Amino acid sequence: MDTEPSIPFPYRFLFLYLEPAAAFFGTIITIVDPFQYLQSLSPTATVSSYSPLTRPIYDQLAAHLLFFSWSQAVVLRSTHDMTVWKMLLFGMFLCDILHLFASYRILGPEIFFSPSLWRWEEWVNFVMLYGPGGLKLAFCAGVGVRRGESKAMKGL
Repeated sequence: MDTEPSIPFPYRFLFLYLEPAAAFFGTIITIVDPFQYLQSLSPTATVSSYSPLTRPIYDQLAAHLLFFSWSQAVVLRSTHDMTVWKMLLFGMFLCDILHLFASYRILGPEIFFSPSLWRWEEWVNFVMLYGPGGLKLAFCAGVGVRRGESKAMKGL
């Protein structure tokens, strides 16, 4: 009897393809145009808000995003160990919480809690934090993950 976990397709698609691609795209934007990245998170940012002196911070953020992309696209594919999956995804969930907190601080409660006031950038940001963040937590709690005869993790 096979004891490898069966990971449903929605989890595999999200964690092995969609999120790594989004993080890689964020890496590129942060390196190529840090002001655009800043403006996507801070609606009041202007050209004068960005200082080239902050470039190392954006480069470090790009490194963080690239590490997330690598961790999901490569590390999760390299193991069938559910403990590794859960630990890595829970750590990323904690980062999602801090990203939401940062958004709350810059937007304030009047915008953060009012989707009708969101720009398209907030919609993308929050959809990519709330949805996948909730699914990371659900995965870590074992929702939809079972042990059985499926070899769903082979050949990821």
